[in-house]
Amino acid sequence: MNTQRIKAYIRLITFRIKEGKKIPVYHQEGTTICGNCQTNFSGNYCLNCGQHKDVPRFSYKWIAKNMIGGWINIDSGFFFTIKELFIRPGYMINDYITGKRIRYFRPLQMLFVLGAVYVLLSQALYSSAESIISHDKENQELVLELGKINVGKWITENEFIQSVYKLLDSWFSSNRALGVIWMLPVSALAMKIAFRKGARKLNLNLVEYFLVRTYAACQIFIVSILLLPLSKDPEDSLPWWLYFIFSFWINLQLFNDKIKTTFFRTVLMYVYLILILILLALFLASILVFILWIFN
Repeated sequence: MNTQRIKAYIRLITFRIKEGKKIPVYHQEGTTICGNCQTNFSGNYCLNCGQHKDVPRFSYKWIAKNMIGGWINIDSGFFFTIKELFIRPGYMINDYITGKRIRYFRPLQMLFVLGAVYVLLSQALYSSAESIISHDKENQELVLELGKINVGKWITENEFIQSVYKLLDSWFSSNRALGVIWMLPVSALAMKIAFRKGARKLNLNLVEYFLVRTYAACQIFIVSILLLPLSKDPEDSLPWWLYFIFSFWINLQLFNDKIKTTFFRTVLMYVYLILILILLALFLASILVFILWIFN
């Protein structure tokens, strides 16, 4: 096999990954009478009530599918979206934003389902009553320490900032699902600032950047769920480079830009993210200092 043929195969595989799964065009001869409203229609769905033309008999398969769908409200699109997130994440997100949405599971709904699975699994594998009580006592002690801090001492020794950091760190480590969700608008803003020049072709708004980061968070949740049984402590977070790789992978396919440019803007995105978090922390700390100053 010569070099040109290998390059041709690589181009073909890249093209198929970019295009994704094609939905076949439906052609039907004749019409169907709707079993619900008796309307005569052509196609898969009734134009009057929306019922599907195929109404199968009840079976064990139907019961199982209905029970699973009723509990967590998922369908085959859920697992198809998971597969796409680890094959062509950027192209899939671009498809969803530009209107090809029927095949994919909704991002926010998927995030909450995965977050619930992660919380339940972590509680089942690692949770105990003693650890929960001790963790709550530790948080209460930190809160009490915050109330005793003097403003002047905080300015000179920065113990206030350290206590705030410990409190937030302990809370987010025990509530990782909520922490990931809380970070979405901040990371979306950082991404919009970092890619404001490269995203002119897509012309994304802040809400669409929020959806991009939501699907990225779904990736993180899936990997966290898979690695949770192998972890000694559920509070152990994924390595930072894994977050970066997933973000870089999504951005490279989404914006279809040069590798160096996408890499630089992804780094810039995390720099802006850190800066925004620092500003938010300083803003919240200043509010707490003002409240303590009033009551002291």
